[in-house]
Amino acid sequence: MKKRILAVVVVAVALIAVVAFTSSRSSVEAAKVASLNGTAYIAGHGGHLAIIDLATLKPPTDIEKDRVVINEAGSEMEGVIAGMKFEEVKKAGGTHGSALVEGGKKLVVGMLNGDVVVYDLATKEKSKPMNVGKKFCDAIVGPDGNIYFMDMADGNVYIWDPKGMKTVDKMPVGKAVCGIAWTKGLDKAYVSDMPQGIVYVIDWKTKKTIKEIKDPEMTFLHQITMAPDKRHLWVTAPNEFDPGLKPGTHKSQIVVIDTQTDKVVDHIALPDDVRPHDVEFSPDGKTALLAARTYDNDSVLVLMDAKTHKIEQKVSACLSCHKQYNIEVRIDKGSPLLCGLVVNWKK
Repeated sequence: MKKRILAVVVVAVALIAVVAFTSSRSSVEAAKVASLNGTAYIAGHGGHLAIIDLATLKPPTDIEKDRVVINEAGSEMEGVIAGMKFEEVKKAGGTHGSALVEGGKKLVVGMLNGDVVVYDLATKEKSKPMNVGKKFCDAIVGPDGNIYFMDMADGNVYIWDPKGMKTVDKMPVGKAVCGIAWTKGLDKAYVSDMPQGIVYVIDWKTKKTIKEIKDPEMTFLHQITMAPDKRHLWVTAPNEFDPGLKPGTHKSQIVVIDTQTDKVVDHIALPDDVRPHDVEFSPDGKTALLAARTYDNDSVLVLMDAKTHKIEQKVSACLSCHKQYNIEVRIDKGSPLLCGLVVNWKK
């Protein structure tokens, strides 16, 4: 009898310990989640942007409230890339990058057909498409307040004035450019070239390329972001392809460049189902947010500890909603592909 009572007591103590541990862990996770206060908008080939509330990190499930619809679907592999013609254009749509303007009130969205659309987040009204380039990757607010659109078809960086709603300049840089970032003092800018696996270093005063950064682990690049220290450049290298657009043989990763020396100083290896296409940092610099493709039935928002590089959480950005409404993806081999990430941080 004493043995039975003792066993019951042991089990009860164990259960209390488990509950306490789980509660403690949940509190820690809740505290981490609470430190992120903003709304993430992730552009995708489906012609809309997924919306994720970073305070809750709940996957989008409402087809009306959890997405921003811009136009119809389209694939980045359709049409021309780096001057080379690939698949015939079936759907001249798809969003790929966006920038917040007017204090986060409006989204300026770059399309895979080179159009630009301005979307009012309050009224949900959108402008008519304005043709600017040919095939856009990212859209970034520059130090001068203009929007910089990277073009994957002709390698130009298009500079667009959001107030005058017009193109004011363009910079020929590479063959299929994807991202741009600046050093703190604006002495240099960096531009990534997708299929060439090159990061161009540009003298921002003269707008001339002064160096090309290459690395064996940069075979297929996407967007880039300057780290909070304003010194280290994070380059998304999903490496889906090898040079010449041959099947990829290199690991998915983030490549880190020291902008003081313009040398690669780190490789952050990622799982095969995390193919990063953009990265943003939380205001405190502690969390890196990655917009990543799985090349399965989902794309995800990944939360990574910016110091340890440990993946803390993955949030479904597509499947959660597609499953709810029985939506079947009919392009990109059935995989919902997301790309550019922008966050409206709440102060």
